[in-house]
Amino acid sequence: MFEKYNDMALVPQPHDLANGYKEAAQLVIEQALFRFERDRLMRDIDKALEERDKALFLTLSTQYNELRDRYRHLEGIHT
Repeated sequence: MFEKYNDMALVPQPHDLANGYKEAAQLVIEQALFRFERDRLMRDIDKALEERDKALFLTLSTQYNELRDRYRHLEGIHT
């Protein structure tokens, strides 16, 4: 996993860096998907409220809550 360098420091090997980049890329993708879906749902919820469509509002609100639950691991990360 790590190589010794001058008996003082550990230097990550390329394999470790690739995993770090993969995890970072996955996080970026998940954030983008969350933002896209969140923004779409918020627009649709606003429209349902304007049109006083209670059934649609409740359906969309449930979808919004499920979305937040699915991406709960992103909490604390600026989205």
